Amino acid sequence: MAKPEVLSRVAADLERGHTRLAAQRLVSLLAADSQDLEVRARLADVYRQAGNVPEAGRWGFLTEDAEPDEIAAFAKKHRSATDQLRVLRLRGDNPYGLGPLAELRYAGLVARAAAEAGPSRTLPPEAGAPQSVGHTTPSPVVYTPDLGFRVGELLLLLAVFGPVAVVIGAIIYEVLTLAP
Repeated sequence: MAKPEVLSRVAADLERGHTRLAAQRLVSLLAADSQDLEVRARLADVYRQAGNVPEAGRWGFLTEDAEPDEIAAFAKKHRSATDQLRVLRLRGDNPYGLGPLAELRYAGLVARAAAEAGPSRTLPPEAGAPQSVGHTTPSPVVYTPDLGFRVGELLLLLAVFGPVAVVIGAIIYEVLTLAP
């Protein structure tokens, strides 16, 4: 569905007082373009109407009209800067078209998230690490490749030892029930 059509449906939803449906429609628009500041501002307005202050702060975070109490409620709900960046649901590099207040707010959040992540581990230039050109902001989200491996290990252990545990349990039950 095209953006103008979705926005007209959102307006109709809001006239009927259906804030949840309006929010769902706007989130679907953000799935297509996560950096659309107009949609983010409208979503923040929907949550303001619904009385959900933390969500209004979340979706208004990148807009100029976000209220300080909304931003504070968002920060209180999502305490770590890394978590705040994650739930902003931004894809791509830095958001484009930010106003001066939102740009400062976003830069501060990225800096706090980078500080939370700690110093990044880089290879020395002689080890073949790619050289960066210009200033880049370190990624605040740390991916741990071991996590997928650990989950796989756990599933394998359950698959192998789960049936073994059932058989052993059945044998013990039989022995205990046959004992005088």
